[in-house]
Amino acid sequence: MHGTLKGHKRGVWDCQFSPQDRVVATASGDRTLKLWSLADCRCIRTFQGHMAGVLRVRFLSTGLQLMSSGSDGLIKLWTIKTNECESTMDGHGDKIWALDISPCGTALFSGGADSKIAVWKDTTKERDDALREAEEQNILKEQQLSNHLRHKQYEKALEIALELDKPNQVLRVLTEIVEKDTKNNKGIQTLQKHVGKWSPDRLKQMLKYCREWNTRARNSHIAMLVVKAVVTTIPAVKLATSYDGVPEILAQIAPYAERHFDRLERMVGDSYLLDYTLFSQGSLHGTTSNETYNDWAARSKHVLPPTEAEGKIQIGGSLIVNGGKTKSNGDTSDSDSDVMTIGDSDTEDEDSSSSSNKS
Repeated sequence: MHGTLKGHKRGVWDCQFSPQDRVVATASGDRTLKLWSLADCRCIRTFQGHMAGVLRVRFLSTGLQLMSSGSDGLIKLWTIKTNECESTMDGHGDKIWALDISPCGTALFSGGADSKIAVWKDTTKERDDALREAEEQNILKEQQLSNHLRHKQYEKALEIALELDKPNQVLRVLTEIVEKDTKNNKGIQTLQKHVGKWSPDRLKQMLKYCREWNTRARNSHIAMLVVKAVVTTIPAVKLATSYDGVPEILAQIAPYAERHFDRLERMVGDSYLLDYTLFSQGSLHGTTSNETYNDWAARSKHVLPPTEAEGKIQIGGSLIVNGGKTKSNGDTSDSDSDVMTIGDSDTEDEDSSSSSNKS
């Protein structure tokens, strides 16, 4: 005997040798698949995912993947390198006792306790082609969306953004449409025109966007305008009966809408206090007399703390150098209220001393 493969906790129902490598795969009643190395009889992979015992296991033609069937009525596709289940196929209602692959490798046959033999076709190539084509279409539509936004064709851009399922782009386009209609005094006519063209699925998609936008104060304005366009375009009875899921979405929008309306009411109430304050100060509707601020400033004398810079002192708009006053701003008036000197200047002291010495 070359060796013993130990690792399963319950009975082994099937085993299969790899067509490429020196490994063997086993299926056990302990709900696992195991991959064993024939060189040292060591378990190198364990695959878990079946809800009941695994009855059959097969290698695909390349030896890189495994197919398994179990008592749970499921067929699973496993990738050996990543140890992950790539696909699960449900076509039987009972245990799957038989599993095999056609010689060409394009079809899979399975037989179960439900007296059915199912034939499975490999559609990997068709699926990859469909995904590639869908990706190309998305790239083309994204380019069209960018072109419409660049040329400010917002109505066309809105429909493309909805098709691409891009809520941020939809919000941006709706903001531009609302601002444009506000400048042209059209209200929400553009939104109402689009709402009338939307299918039930498209309308439900837009309301879901509004539900998310309404959770943030800065986006609530656009969300409320869209909801207004919907409820003013489509009768309430039709929304409640013909559109599945729409009443529930509107009920979820309502709490945040009430919160935003309360916030706006508080802001309006606070604005009255600001209006009262400005009106009391005579700054909101103008002063009651012909007196202006400049006239008052010309007749008033500001008493400011003296400032000194480079040996010069300035008080009340007058510049005093070494105790002597220099008129600023072309002021030549001899008002008695002007401040001429501050204290005793050094110049006057020197002149007094000189006079005493001469006498």
